Amino acid sequence: MIRSMIFDIQRFSTHDGPGIRTVVFFKGCPLACAWCENPESQSFRPELLYTRSQCIGCKSCLQAGGGAMKSAPDGGVAVERDVEPPASLASVCPAKALRRAGSEASVAEIMAEVRKDRDFYAKSGGGLTLSGGEPLAQIDLAEELLAAARGEGFDIAIETCLAVGRKAVERVADLPLHWLADLKHVEPEAFRRGTGGEASLVLENLRYLAERGADLTLRVPVVPRFNGDEASMRGILEFAAALPNPAALSNPAALSNPAPAGPAIGTAPVAGRHLHLLPYHDLAAGKYAALGREYPYPPGMRLEPGFIETCAELGRSFGLDISVGG
Repeated sequence: MIRSMIFDIQRFSTHDGPGIRTVVFFKGCPLACAWCENPESQSFRPELLYTRSQCIGCKSCLQAGGGAMKSAPDGGVAVERDVEPPASLASVCPAKALRRAGSEASVAEIMAEVRKDRDFYAKSGGGLTLSGGEPLAQIDLAEELLAAARGEGFDIAIETCLAVGRKAVERVADLPLHWLADLKHVEPEAFRRGTGGEASLVLENLRYLAERGADLTLRVPVVPRFNGDEASMRGILEFAAALPNPAALSNPAALSNPAPAGPAIGTAPVAGRHLHLLPYHDLAAGKYAALGREYPYPPGMRLEPGFIETCAELGRSFGLDISVGG
């Protein structure tokens, strides 16, 4: 039985593919984006989030923590980051100041949760979405889970940074997937500084999927000090517009008349060239503090007023179907 690391299962999601969806968040990612909204998703190991402001100083966690908690010099408690926290540790905190991110799960256990909302999928055109972290970094579980959901008639989608080897992509490329793929930057050095990864790997995987006519939606996080400038965004939009689009070639009206939001359960999706601009925000800064990490950007940092709208208009001038937000 395949068991892999996940950190959340979110029901009734409406921003992770068409319809009402259940999102399974895989833990572990090959990138370490500086602005990541889910920093607890980056490590492949279980982690403890400690919200100091909620702690009441009862110290019940010291005895139950198995070495994952320690006394702090100020008389409070602190997390021992090198020790894996016990699965039950968070439950002993009466103030809910502790949360464990990461637990092993099997396909059978996950599907038991997914089935709970079967009726909502059928009525809305929704289904299962794999997210993360990076689902393709745990390809064995991802492949089996997608196949299981598809076998029960559920629509399937995947949110991915595509910073993985081609073989992982190929293993699920023949499934009728909605691909929600990140396009963070096209300049190699800027990509490396902001994410710790290689842009070429991502761009090559995007071309591969586009050439196959995949149902591909590109997601661009627009981040100041990373890609939130005219030159960077122009490069990103030009790359997106130049990707092969077999569906548009066979049906020129597809560019001016995009396909509906999602297919009925049991049908293959229709390819298109859609791009979502996702404006930067710092709502995850508290998670970094809870993980004992410093948030890399200053409080209140924002994009220049009107910048997103300018990017959207530029993208539309290239023939892209642009929307702002997820």
